[in-house]
Amino acid sequence: MRYSLPLLLAIALAGPVGSAAQTGASNGAPSKTAATQAPPAAKTASPASLLTPQDSVFLTVENGNKIIHHHVKPKQTLFALAQFYGLSLQELYEIHPEFQTAPTLKVESVISIPVPNRVIRRYKGKNFSPAKFASIYYVVGVGDNLFGICKRHFNMPVDTIMKRNRMKSENIRPGQRIHMGWMSLDGVEASWRSSVAPTTGGTYQLRFDEDKKSHKEMVSQGVCFWQRDSNEKGDLYALHREAGIGTVMAVTNPMSRRTVFAKVIGRIPAGYESNIEVILSPAAARQIGARDPRFFVKLRFLR
Repeated sequence: MRYSLPLLLAIALAGPVGSAAQTGASNGAPSKTAATQAPPAAKTASPASLLTPQDSVFLTVENGNKIIHHHVKPKQTLFALAQFYGLSLQELYEIHPEFQTAPTLKVESVISIPVPNRVIRRYKGKNFSPAKFASIYYVVGVGDNLFGICKRHFNMPVDTIMKRNRMKSENIRPGQRIHMGWMSLDGVEASWRSSVAPTTGGTYQLRFDEDKKSHKEMVSQGVCFWQRDSNEKGDLYALHREAGIGTVMAVTNPMSRRTVFAKVIGRIPAGYESNIEVILSPAAARQIGARDPRFFVKLRFLR
């Protein structure tokens, strides 16, 4: 399912980001979503983080799902985005199928990503460190009222939110930003999301053998790349420049003499060397005994 950016959020991107006091009652609107460009002096976020304490995280609720609208900064990648939000690359592609054929993030674009409730820290509590969190703002939608937002979406007292935002009344308007809590700069733990059992290599092998009847089988060889430092435990998938998206390919590591069957979920992003023949998911690479982030493989794929 793909989450679209609502018109209200687009309106909310028109003006400068203000203080928490201003967001509750002012007429201004923010110019950035989940990752507003931080000033050069900010060095408190970890290098792997996609957010800084100076960023504002904008959130809407669609069909009961909390959606963060991430504002893309320079040098951010789909791999980093998926890892930060506790997703496998395949799960991110399922949310945004357009990345299958156009796998490059555009600076200043906005990516909508569903997040679990645990992402939102509603109260500071003990040992709260402002240097480790970014503020979360709810973007008011048409038909919203303050009571419904506080109670139904966030299970918080109305007076707490009014005090946090220095609001003088419960009157709100579409596009208004309301400070609801904070998000950790460490991102989303994958364990916070409901897990789906990954497809086994045996299942993919059966699909490969079946799909050969209606597709042309090709062979090639070259360098395989994978994110060795990733903790992703997702499915067996691959990125390739020619193989049919949605088909299965066989990747063999001659050194270990092991073969993995992986689903082709999209194209290799721009910026990778031309000798990179395939990018494998961590689970697929480990299954054929990969140790180095780049290693030689032989492929059989369908198109």
